[in-house]
Parts: sequence; C-alpha cells; structure tokens
Amino acid sequence: HYTHDGILEKIRVVGKALGVDAKADRLAAEVDARLKAAEQHTASIKERKRILFVLSTQGGKILAAGSETAADGIVNLAGGVNAVEGFSGYKQMSDEAIVTARPEVILMMDNAGPAVSDDELFSNPSIASTPAGAARKVIRMDGGYLLGFGPRTAEAIRDLAVSLYGGQVTD
Repeated sequence: HYTHDGILEKIRVVGKALGVDAKADRLAAEVDARLKAAEQHTASIKERKRILFVLSTQGGKILAAGSETAADGIVNLAGGVNAVEGFSGYKQMSDEAIVTARPEVILMMDNAGPAVSDDELFSNPSIASTPAGAARKVIRMDGGYLLGFGPRTAEAIRDLAVSLYGGQVTD
C-alpha cells in the first residue's frame, strides 16, 4: 500500500468505484510523473539517514512505526531508512530498543494529539541517548500530508527529503 505503485493503484480503484476511470488514469499518470521526479531528488544521496517515526510519547513510552506502515513508506520514499527493524505496524518500544535503533532523526506529526515539546521529547532518557537526541534533530510535519499516500505524496516526499538532507536534494 505505502509505495509508489500503491498510490497509483489507490487512485485507479477510487476512480473505478466512482465511474471516472479516464480521469483517474490521467491523475495516476500525473502523480506517477511527480513521484518519479520526487524519488530522483534523493537518488544520489549515499548516506541514508536513520529515522525513528514517533507516533506518541504518552507516559514517557515511545510508540514507533515499524515496517508495513505509512511512516515506513514515506521514510523510504524520501531517501531515509526506518531505524526500527523487527516488527510491522506501530508498537511501544523499550528504552533499549530505541537506543539500539540509533536514529539520527526523529520524525513526528505536528497535529497528533497534545503536542510534545522538543524539551520533553529530548528529555526522554532513551531518545536523549541516540544520535538524534544528541543533535536534538526532530522533524514535524502534518500527518495527513505526510502519511496520506494520495495525490500530494510527491510533494510530501520532497519536503521531507529537504528537511533530512538540505542541499543534497537535487532538482
């Protein structure tokens, strides 16, 4: 689902369900071209950053994204690597697992429930013990934009890639 082809498939399925196959095919072609362009922006980046997508920090416990999630998909499309390995879906992680994951960047939604300040996030001992914690590197993006996997995904990929890699992202 959370891939380039998955986005195009979703557009075509919705178009078919609404009886507007031709419009859906045109939109899919446009989105396909934009996705290919977005993926090219990070093609030359050699050192892929390790990203920890944090869904929640409630009660000091980190709920993070594993494989087969929208967060994992967008991280990969933007040229990053999901720092979490060994599980799919969203799960609460132990302090040891977070330290072992060695994320260089924390990625969070900026509209998911009560906001967690940077100070709160980086005062979490497990987060503080990671490269991301040492550098206080967090990226916050709108959840619908970041994880929607629809027509705006190419722009979200580019925005995330620029936040991750700055001037290394090519046009």
